[in-house]
Amino acid sequence: MSLGVLALIFTPREEEPQIVVPMANVLVSAPGLSATQIEHQVTQPLEKLLTQISGVENVYSRTSNGQTIVTLRFFVGEDREDSLLNVYSKLYSNQDKIPAVVANWLVKPVEVDDVPIVVAGLWSSQPNLYGDYELRRFADELTVELQQIKDTNQINVIGGRLRTLQVLLKPPSLMARQTTALEVVAAIQAANQLLNAGIVAANNSTIQLEAGDFLSSSEQLRKLVVNQVNGVPVYLADIADIQDGPAEADHYNWLSFAAAHPLATQFKDDYPLVTLAIAKKRGANAVTLADNIHQKLHELSETLLPPEVHIEVLRDYGQTANDKVNNLVSSLGFAIATVVLFIGIFLGWRPALVVGLAIPICYGATLMLDMAFGYTINRVTLFALILALGLLVDDPITGIDNIERFMRLGSGNLQQRIVDAMAEIRPALLMSTLTIILAFIPLAFITGMMGPYMAPMAFNVPVAVMLSTVVAFIVTPWLASKALKPAEEEVIADAAPSLYERMVAPCIASRKAAWYLIVLMLVLFVITALLPVLRMVPLKLLPFDNKDEMQIIIDMPEQASLEQTAAVTRQAAAIAAQLPEIAAQAAYVGVPSPIDFNGLVRQYDYRLAPNMADIRLTLAAKQRREHQSHPILMRLRALLAPLNTGGVSIKVVEVPPGPPVISTLVAELYGDTLTGYAQQRQAAEVVMQRLAQEPFVVDIDSSVESAQTRWRFVTDKEKAALSGIATQTIAQTLSLANQGATAAYFNLEREIHPAPIQVRLPASARDSQQAFGELPLKAQGATGPTMIALAELGQFVESTADQAIYHKDLKPVVYVMAELEGRTPAEVIADVSADLNGSNDTAPDWAQRTFFNSGGGIPWQLPEGVTLNWGGEGEWKVTVEVFRDMGLAFAFALVGIFFVLRLQTASTTLSLIIMSAIPLTVIGIMPGFWLLNQFGERMINGSPDPVLFTATAMIGMIALAGIVVRNSLILVEFITQARSQGMALRAALLQAGTVRMRPVLLTAGTTLLGNIVIVLDPVFSGLAIAIIFGIIGSTLFTLFAIPAVYYLIYSDSES
Repeated sequence: MSLGVLALIFTPREEEPQIVVPMANVLVSAPGLSATQIEHQVTQPLEKLLTQISGVENVYSRTSNGQTIVTLRFFVGEDREDSLLNVYSKLYSNQDKIPAVVANWLVKPVEVDDVPIVVAGLWSSQPNLYGDYELRRFADELTVELQQIKDTNQINVIGGRLRTLQVLLKPPSLMARQTTALEVVAAIQAANQLLNAGIVAANNSTIQLEAGDFLSSSEQLRKLVVNQVNGVPVYLADIADIQDGPAEADHYNWLSFAAAHPLATQFKDDYPLVTLAIAKKRGANAVTLADNIHQKLHELSETLLPPEVHIEVLRDYGQTANDKVNNLVSSLGFAIATVVLFIGIFLGWRPALVVGLAIPICYGATLMLDMAFGYTINRVTLFALILALGLLVDDPITGIDNIERFMRLGSGNLQQRIVDAMAEIRPALLMSTLTIILAFIPLAFITGMMGPYMAPMAFNVPVAVMLSTVVAFIVTPWLASKALKPAEEEVIADAAPSLYERMVAPCIASRKAAWYLIVLMLVLFVITALLPVLRMVPLKLLPFDNKDEMQIIIDMPEQASLEQTAAVTRQAAAIAAQLPEIAAQAAYVGVPSPIDFNGLVRQYDYRLAPNMADIRLTLAAKQRREHQSHPILMRLRALLAPLNTGGVSIKVVEVPPGPPVISTLVAELYGDTLTGYAQQRQAAEVVMQRLAQEPFVVDIDSSVESAQTRWRFVTDKEKAALSGIATQTIAQTLSLANQGATAAYFNLEREIHPAPIQVRLPASARDSQQAFGELPLKAQGATGPTMIALAELGQFVESTADQAIYHKDLKPVVYVMAELEGRTPAEVIADVSADLNGSNDTAPDWAQRTFFNSGGGIPWQLPEGVTLNWGGEGEWKVTVEVFRDMGLAFAFALVGIFFVLRLQTASTTLSLIIMSAIPLTVIGIMPGFWLLNQFGERMINGSPDPVLFTATAMIGMIALAGIVVRNSLILVEFITQARSQGMALRAALLQAGTVRMRPVLLTAGTTLLGNIVIVLDPVFSGLAIAIIFGIIGSTLFTLFAIPAVYYLIYSDSES
């Protein structure tokens, strides 16, 4: 027990189990090429090369003008270092195959450890004193200090503008002083040189020799001589405005407070924000590291930050992990106390003490093994222990109950009676423990991201149950000899056993009566098993969690400016602030927000365009709000819906409780060899229109980008050649004028970042073709250099920019994504697929549909040559894989249980009798889920919010298989022993049921009470509901079904 306490203290804590999914992005630049050219010349050869790497599950790519991003996703569990090493080895060993059009390439690993556990926002209550520029400088100073904390990984600073010396050219002045933009860059580069010229030997000593100097002030830059015209120097100040300060804004960040925040009444505006995102090293304790970070931030805020600059914690996974673990430990303690009290009521305080001491012994040893095998303490680990509570007290309860029975019935030495009592049930306990282990071990072989997520369940439950059996055989008898008295009085009367006899006797009075009971149970089984098929019990992979954060994703049309995106973002933020549960809003326009695991998989870290934004919403603490986060999200989505017009797409994203996916519903559209990518894009529009007609399908979007205008300056090559100006010079000048060129850097000793000297046109001089046409270039005439305007050397041609081309596993693909409100992916996919190439037959309302009559009566067709795949990505893919793996795990568990039973009983018939109780769990589980959907608030903003049968509920079913087999096995063992002693069949059935009824009901009660605390958890409530309703149904039916089946099989041979 003491070791368990130490393990609880020192084992690293986290909210969710870590899922290792090695990923890597290969970024390739090929300037000047169209998307189609890059697709054929770069993307396809690179994809073929990378698919040869061992362990790669999928290869994705996104190809656009001038660049491609190829993403490799390895199988879950692949070693990260080995995977990345294989990527580098494959690329470097094939450098000779890199096309000549490739300018450069870069491999960027993507790791779970890159996700920051603490996100702190620096904001200013006096923006006129400290804007984003000053906040960025403070943030950079804090980063240096924070990096000194042990176990910190990457620390990213998001937002704010760096110090930049902007050289804003004036085209008329350039023309008048016969100077070009490229000459300005060359002059700055030439003046900003300091070289080591070697060692000088003089006067019997060595001296370092250096030549040149760095520019160190804006005044030096202003006085820099760029050119000389007719003997008159041209200073940089004559042809450009020089500004030393923040760079030109290419993103916006702000923080605002809403009703649930204590500062909301004091600070009502939007305040400049710079964010610090701090990640942890692999294996580090998130709770300890987060505490150290907060302590350091508090110290630094008092020494480095002025009083007008504040720190707002926007994310703290260490705190949420600690809170979750502490809450679950409290729930576990409550469950233990409840179970011990329950046992005490029915067995007495002495037996309850004996059983109760077994619990901390088992848990202590289990937690020590968790730490030894590298498992962290997380919600799945603790839920596994809570689930195991009802199972691990089963053996001690059975042992103590049989010991008490022997003490009442037997005579002689107390120790001998205890030994005889344990010997009688030893085979049954061993075999029943083995059946539970066999039921859970297959969960360790679930593939995909759900595998490591459920791994703590597959480890902790079998270990705890195995240890409980050891305790039952060693500790329980010893404690019983010390604590129990030989003359222990009865705690409850014998009315219950006699009642049981009166109820069971008619069921085994004749073969006909037994058949009636079996047929009734079969009918109930078929009816309840059909409930999911009739859509009366909705099936979904994982339910919705109750988190303290959510995210608003804003996608404007590709042509939208940064200011337009910011305006819509402010509208969305104002709407979100209407919800009383919102505490703070951190807006990121034109720059991605701090990444989370969901965003890591969805690649939100590449949302760098001016038409993209997102808002990170912080909710009030769970104890301070009435609703969970999912209902809040549904209300917010309804409020934001009016903004989804004119090509604006606003989606509300919640943190998933398990493995993240691209979207809940994802349709992949592929074409055959004769189908062009344009037809696939057209098919995406068709699918989006059909999904929009399906009830409660929301946030519909696709990978098809809206059209964006492109200006291309087409050079008149003859005129340019006659002027002595190369096309390359024209392209470089236009690029410099618009996006700027970093000519050099200021080398300032106290600056964390070198300050770039950036040359470009001011914003007012680069907003039209006419403004660009005034750029001066230097022509080589017969009488010497002359100046000529860009517009005289060609013209701008307006066209539409290439849209991005997506690939998956070497095939061109277009994605359509959607979210669902109150419906499951299986329902929507079945209905939409049923209408594909369908007729106009009238279909029932969505609530009356079943999987026997799927379809909404809305026929639709795909373009010829285009195929649709619902199972490639999205939640449906994971759902199919997980339920497939769990089904196979359940099947293997049943086979294993059968062989164990066959080995124990030496009878196939008896083994099947014992296992006949397993289907009875369905009779309790499915009606339970259906019943819960008939009560409570099941509509939110007009959308359904049902109780879902999830993967965790499936785990509950698997657990119940072990529980009911254990009870059935011991019941059959008692029947067999009674018959071997010459007792008649009917009498043996009644006596065995009477003797075993109390421990069966006690173990059922302890299992039920142990799982009640899980009901309140939004993720694992399905597990608790399945066990609670399943244990009620299966226990009652087991006590009747096993005697009836046994009687039917052996009544003819009773003589």
